[in-house]
Amino acid sequence: MVSANPALSGKAIMIVEDEYLIAINIEVALEELGARIIGPFSRVEDALEALKGRDFLPDAAILDINVRGRPVFPVAERLAERSIPFVFATGYDHWAIPPALSHVRRFEKPTDPVVLGEVLAGYLAARDSSGVA
Repeated sequence: MVSANPALSGKAIMIVEDEYLIAINIEVALEELGARIIGPFSRVEDALEALKGRDFLPDAAILDINVRGRPVFPVAERLAERSIPFVFATGYDHWAIPPALSHVRRFEKPTDPVVLGEVLAGYLAARDSSGVA
């Protein structure tokens, strides 16, 4: 059991991951840190559909690069357009990430989901303290 992180408390974190056990492991760890989970989504199309409305925006996201054979980059681009922080959790090397997204932090699987949560908490705390939405 991990203790809650104030920067994640009540924050909506989107998970896009097609491997069930990995997705559940991330979900449980983030919930223990105090986050609310959106997803997990196991299809790029479903994640994109979820991001269409204004009522359903996550505060941050964790994205697998390859989701059922489809690159997750359209989801990453939509998140970036809305200034929503995200990280990649993947088995792919850095070369698989397009240059426009090469600044995004990449974690190699298997990744400790608590570490992912802590990194997102840092992004959210920095955003909240700067007043940038």
